[in-house]
Order: sequence, then structure tokens, then C-alpha cells
Amino acid sequence: MASFSIKKSLLTILLASILFAAVPRNVMAQSVDSIVTPQFFDSIKNNASATCAGKSFYIRDAFLSALNSFPNFGQLGSADDNKREIAAFFAQISHETGSFCYTEEIDKSNTYCQSSTEYPCAPAKSYYGRGPLQLAWNMNYGAAGEALGWIC
Repeated sequence: MASFSIKKSLLTILLASILFAAVPRNVMAQSVDSIVTPQFFDSIKNNASATCAGKSFYIRDAFLSALNSFPNFGQLGSADDNKREIAAFFAQISHETGSFCYTEEIDKSNTYCQSSTEYPCAPAKSYYGRGPLQLAWNMNYGAAGEALGWIC
């Protein structure tokens, strides 16, 4: 009788393991909005001066709305991998924007245009950083545009 009980327990453990492995990892992960809480988002903004333009420009709801265009962000890895991806993203944009202070490049005296046959500069245009990613230079604008499907 004890042998049957052990076999039944082992079978239960094996079945649970198979079912666990079959569940998509993103189902078990936290949603991005549960990680990027209002408190988390505001803790970044609170490091910027009250007079910064970005204090009213960068808002959590706008981030969550933009997130709809990137459904795989923070969702494809393990729960820890997803948190690292989200943390790396916010570390980068916090650095680029001075804790959500700046909405544009501070030094706009440069056009950030370098001769390129792949991504030529448009006449009278500047390619300085804007928004949270602060991409600069025509080559970066072009590569980002292609990656986002804006340039064919």
C-alpha cells in the first residue's frame, strides 16, 4: 500500500511539473503596470526640480498608453528578467532626461547631422534628442525609424 502511495505522489509531482512547464512564462509574470507603480514613477520625477518642463510632460498614464504599442516589453522573460528589463529602461531614460526633467537636448547648437547615404539629413533639420529616449544624430533617427516601422 505504501508503494502505491509513493507512486501516486511521484505521478502527481511529474504531472504538476509538466503543467507548470506548459504555462507560458508571461502568464506567471507581473504586468508592467504593477511594477511601474505610481509611487515608482513619481519617485523618479521627484528627483527633478519643480521648475523642470518634464515634470508635467512625463506622466505614468502616457507611459502605460505608449506601452500598448510594445506588448512584449517586460513580458517575455522570467519575472526577474522582466524586472531587469524594466529597470534598465527606466535607468536609461532617467539618465537621459535628468530624472524626467528635460524633454529635449540641452545643447541644440549642433545639428547632430553626419554625412550618410543610408540616412541623409533633411535640409534645415536638426537631429537632437527629444523625449525620454533622447536619440541624437541622423543615423540613430533612421535606425530607430526602421525598427519602429516608420521608414520602409
